[in-house]
Amino acid sequence: MTVLIATLIGLAIVAGTIWSIRFISAGPPPEIDPETVEEVDVPYLCTVCGMTLTVTEAQVGAEIEAPRHCREDMVRAV
Repeated sequence: MTVLIATLIGLAIVAGTIWSIRFISAGPPPEIDPETVEEVDVPYLCTVCGMTLTVTEAQVGAEIEAPRHCREDMVRAV
């Protein structure tokens, strides 16, 4: 029984090590080209606590994803 537990712990350590090495070797995400960023003015409201947030920059042509606050998607304020 202890051999089985030790084997499972060993496999978990090996799997975690392999995952960590792959994660680190992938490197950071590519830099965003400043030419593809435009100024916007999109207000959002948290429906849980009432906090407001204004998105001021977004990529050209991309749909702006609603930010999350209080573990919920914020809604676009009027």
